[in-house]
Amino acid sequence: MKINMAEAITNCLHLGGLRVSPKMEFRCPACEERLDLEGVGQWVRVAERERDEAYSMVEGDEFGRIAFEESQREVYRRRGILYEIQNVPQVVAAKPEMVLVSFEDDGSSGVYECKIFYKEPRPESGVDTLSVEADIEAIWELRSDPSPVIRSVADKIWEFHEERRVANREDVALFRRTFYAKEL
Repeated sequence: MKINMAEAITNCLHLGGLRVSPKMEFRCPACEERLDLEGVGQWVRVAERERDEAYSMVEGDEFGRIAFEESQREVYRRRGILYEIQNVPQVVAAKPEMVLVSFEDDGSSGVYECKIFYKEPRPESGVDTLSVEADIEAIWELRSDPSPVIRSVADKIWEFHEERRVANREDVALFRRTFYAKEL
């Protein structure tokens, strides 16, 4: 079933504004709809069309004037959100230079301890250590984290987890693995 983008965009007014999410998508906290920059521009154009349609009613009566003024306020609000989004700095996440993944047996399934090393200074919001249970679901949950660094580290934890599983079948113990920047 094909969804008409204009209809989907007009269903929610996004009264709470739009929040920046990974991959420069913008998410409405109310309806969870995700828009790219073009989608936000289309959302503004929908309001402008509605305002232009309301303008033709101004000639008729006071109700038409109220409808026009209300639609004009909505255009201003949406344009404000668009301008704010366009001014969001494009933050580039510092890529790790090296990731050390080690397995520590805690008596149950075990834990993967990760140390993340950066060539440049670690960003203020960056992670330099990470710990996750040696459990498939815990690792998969990390792979859906909003941070691109944590997602790439989670992929490497998964890769090491699979290597350990194969090695355990052959009675070989693997306890650590280092991944370098070209592998991330």
